[in-house]
Amino acid sequence: MCRPTHGIATDGAHSTKNRLTRYRAVDISTGEELFSVSLGFQTINIGEFLGVVEAVKYIIANGYSPRTIYTDSTTAIAWFKAKRTASKKRNPALQKAEVFLKAFAAEVETIEVLHWDNREWGEIPADYGEK
Repeated sequence: MCRPTHGIATDGAHSTKNRLTRYRAVDISTGEELFSVSLGFQTINIGEFLGVVEAVKYIIANGYSPRTIYTDSTTAIAWFKAKRTASKKRNPALQKAEVFLKAFAAEVETIEVLHWDNREWGEIPADYGEK
């Protein structure tokens, strides 16, 4: 498969040193940043998952097409498909995300969340470039 040229790319970043977790999304075709959110000190998996959920909300709210999201996080994809997380952290944003995914399940099911292959395609366009 060739490197995707359309859809939304999401990525999370977690810095233990700065005690900061964040996520963002980028329109793959234009490179435009669609949103960027700082969560405080959480985990990378929480950041990656909330990035996917926020991208789902963006697609629904804006009628964005194609209804495709890419993430390099297999955990975020698994949590998204299950509509629940396996995080031990109690975080209100996680709980709201789970409720949203279940409440809007019919709409959510029309959105594809696919794995971005960093080895084949290079870093995901939403990458923070801090590695």
